Amino acid sequence: MSNVAAYLIGKAQKSYHDTRTAPHPRLQMGMIAKRALADAGLVATQLDAIACVDPLSWTYADLEKKISRDIGCDDKITTIWKPAGGTTPQDLLHDITIAMREKRLETAIIMGAEAMRTRRKAVRAGQEPDWPARDKSISPMRGQKAFTSEWESRHGLRLPIQVFPLLENAIGHANKRSAQQQIRTAAALLNKNAKVAAHNPNAWFRDAPSASDIAEVTTENRMISFPYTKRMNAIMDVDQAAAVVIVSDRFLAKNPHLRSTAAAVLGGAGAEEIWNPLQRHSLSHSPAMQTALLAALEYGGLDTKDIDAFDFYSCFPAPIQLALAALDINQDDPRPFTITGGLAYAGGPGNNYVTHALATALEQLREKPSQRILITGVGMANTKHAATLLSHANEIPTQATGLTQYRLPTTEEALEVATEANGLCSVVSYTVEYDRNSEPVNVIYILDTQDGRRAIANAKDPINEARIVLSSDPIDKQGDLIWDEEQKKQFFTLRH
Repeated sequence: MSNVAAYLIGKAQKSYHDTRTAPHPRLQMGMIAKRALADAGLVATQLDAIACVDPLSWTYADLEKKISRDIGCDDKITTIWKPAGGTTPQDLLHDITIAMREKRLETAIIMGAEAMRTRRKAVRAGQEPDWPARDKSISPMRGQKAFTSEWESRHGLRLPIQVFPLLENAIGHANKRSAQQQIRTAAALLNKNAKVAAHNPNAWFRDAPSASDIAEVTTENRMISFPYTKRMNAIMDVDQAAAVVIVSDRFLAKNPHLRSTAAAVLGGAGAEEIWNPLQRHSLSHSPAMQTALLAALEYGGLDTKDIDAFDFYSCFPAPIQLALAALDINQDDPRPFTITGGLAYAGGPGNNYVTHALATALEQLREKPSQRILITGVGMANTKHAATLLSHANEIPTQATGLTQYRLPTTEEALEVATEANGLCSVVSYTVEYDRNSEPVNVIYILDTQDGRRAIANAKDPINEARIVLSSDPIDKQGDLIWDEEQKKQFFTLRH
């Protein structure tokens, strides 16, 4: 008798890379949900719950209710929602699993879709897409704190493209690599992902660029924020949809013919870092990620060596390296680090990428029932983490508990932030942000003050300062922090 409470039994994916435009997200979700239900052998009226990953490309009020009507669900269907982020599909899955363990649900569906390519194409043409009116009162990132603090944002730390390069440079320094060595390390990891994408019919990019092509700065592959070129970034300009159907152990027992095509949720967990990146003790280590990954393995009754394939969330190369370090896996490990190709090559459909990974995992386990697959998610500024362990329903490890947790507690305390400060500081990490003409437009420093506080600052002259920081690793070097009352920002200059 297994302890597993929830099973994936249906999946569907769609990438609109063979069309010029795609339907709006709600319409995509309805279509992909019907395909996933058909794959599971269910009809919409059999669903007890529906969960949607909020799209970034368009907003709707009462999205779950509208889609449930679109696909023909019962009017009394339960709706499940979690705040947006790269972990959202797993957060929903873990909550659904808990509800199934507590006998509150028998069947559920998770779905998501993005049409960012179509929307941005219309905007560039000076048009609005021919979609239903957007509910502008709905924020796609509602229900949680802002991505970073106002103080961090004031200094240019407001988007993933600025945060993750800081982590990458810190990881390189912690591993005693030069900047160029770290770039080659990151490019090699993404090349490994790209080779997987080349064989994934749902991947957005299947060209499998070489590591040198990923690393080299060219007109088409410009530097975004050092050390990341464009091909090291998740690509959000995609039109993609995915859905998975989940059933309880009781439902599966009543429908044993579905077992041969089902995947068991062996265990899963989530955890959060200190919310603001500036206040974290380390930028080269992710304690909450490690907590989530190790808990998923423990709940699943497996060890790292037992896993056949991983899907490490790869919005950028840094999370892959943080996950490898958390699990003590070498970067040259022959096992795949993605089953889809990752967000830079399979596609980065807003916060719905992991739904694609879950759908791909179910397909892969049907083809190779002996495999065990670990899927991870990362949300916000490397803030939210989730991990889910899956096996075929007929290959459940004897030690698997099937337990899931939405968020496990962590013990790290936030560092105090120095504001409007002056004095000697040492560099914790840095990045240089570039414009579309490949000119440096901002240098962001994360600093430690002499009295143990954490500071953020920019360079007064980003072009000249960029030349200095890129000529020699500035991490651990000292310089002068100055508060500029007129600009209401802190600036930093390295001592030479």
